Amino acid sequence: MSSPKYIIARKTIKAKILELNGKEEGLLRCEYENFQRYLRGEKTVPLYSATKQTAESLLMRINGRLKKREYPLLLRNDTYRIYIEQSPYILKIPIHGVWGGIRVPIRTHEPITGDMRCKEAKVIRNGNEWFVHICVEKKVEERTPKNILAVDMGIRWIATTVNSSDPLTQVL
Repeated sequence: MSSPKYIIARKTIKAKILELNGKEEGLLRCEYENFQRYLRGEKTVPLYSATKQTAESLLMRINGRLKKREYPLLLRNDTYRIYIEQSPYILKIPIHGVWGGIRVPIRTHEPITGDMRCKEAKVIRNGNEWFVHICVEKKVEERTPKNILAVDMGIRWIATTVNSSDPLTQVL
């Protein structure tokens, strides 16, 4: 009997930032808006150093073709921390000029477990609400499926399916 093979699975966990007090909200808004200004060429705005590096990396990836929209505030995995031992979880966000950043409560759409490794995160503003999307990785056992079902959404036919256990194509 062979030993199981493992792969790294990645997914994004979405969370809402809860109960920002006035000072925290102001600091987060300032960092977020300075990130937007930095992307648009204002290189002298005060911005956390790692966030500035991330902005430069983003500018190189998009090759200077900024769209007229807000971009998520990108956080490298070495600059933020999530405390999962508490309920709700606490997210530490780095802020320029604030030693230790700010700590804000977040509510996730699903649990973050101790066997997950947090990667980059994106802070998103939607009106007066704040959200964070956290990319996580987890080592999982690789499985070989017995059957595969493929569905092709069509224009002429609603859907065409193929099932690996029954090789005949079915049209709905």
